Amino acid sequence: MGKKVLITGSNGLLGRSLRACLLQHNFVVISTGLGSDRFEEFGGFYEEMDVTSLNSCNRIIDKYKPDIIINAAALTNVDACENNKEHCLNINTHSLLNYIPQIQNYNIHFIQLSTDFVFSGIEGSYVENDLCDPVNYYGFSKLESEKILLNTLSNFTIIRTSLVYSNDCANMNFLNWVKSSLEKKIKLKIVDDQYRTPTFLTDLVQAILKVLNMKKYGVYHISSGERLSIYQIVCNIAKYYGYNMNLINKTNSKTLNQAATRPKDSSLRIDKAVNELNFKPTSLLNSLK
Repeated sequence: MGKKVLITGSNGLLGRSLRACLLQHNFVVISTGLGSDRFEEFGGFYEEMDVTSLNSCNRIIDKYKPDIIINAAALTNVDACENNKEHCLNINTHSLLNYIPQIQNYNIHFIQLSTDFVFSGIEGSYVENDLCDPVNYYGFSKLESEKILLNTLSNFTIIRTSLVYSNDCANMNFLNWVKSSLEKKIKLKIVDDQYRTPTFLTDLVQAILKVLNMKKYGVYHISSGERLSIYQIVCNIAKYYGYNMNLINKTNSKTLNQAATRPKDSSLRIDKAVNELNFKPTSLLNSLK
């Protein structure tokens, strides 16, 4: 029997793909989430678990005693985090306190998914030990969760990633949003002054698999390594699929006037993952192919 992995947020984009991958690699997978199992055809175990409830977390962890926990549960809507800070903090930060005693008790390897939004976006091309200084509450909540792990545990891995996308139609993500909008002839206003390093979902899942198999701890950046403006990303998607480019209108952050400030350039350097994990990123164009 393989190692037991508990996944939080298993009904989401990353959780679903992790579940499928780890089951294929003979891990015993305990998927958890709110509500019923959306992907029960995958197999494994499923438990309803509220990450903000200490009793709920204790009950499931005591029941299965996992070797590894992958924390993919999060509130990732940046504007929603800004508009409801208490809710954001409860899910993204305070929930980690519910795991700490059990992690220590059972010596569990804890893997935390984090974000490029922990950085200010002033410099860009960030490495793992660069200064973190988030400009919105989502980034703040994820940075605070990183601090909890750094201050209490040694057997943890933090994986920061950026603009995760996939052709998977089961969960909405950036790529599907662009395709769906352009197919419906919806005009898009896309910022050209924000830069990201988009991350192909398959790459992220494979990197997490490497972390598990190699027992790697610490902080890793996982992305394509390609520094692209959001406008460039959308144009590349549209060109590849042959959509009408006239539907894509260039704008800037100030004009868009979103509830939460976005970092201008939160691009991630991935040298550490390439060297230590033998991580092989997929470019945006190749992922579309």
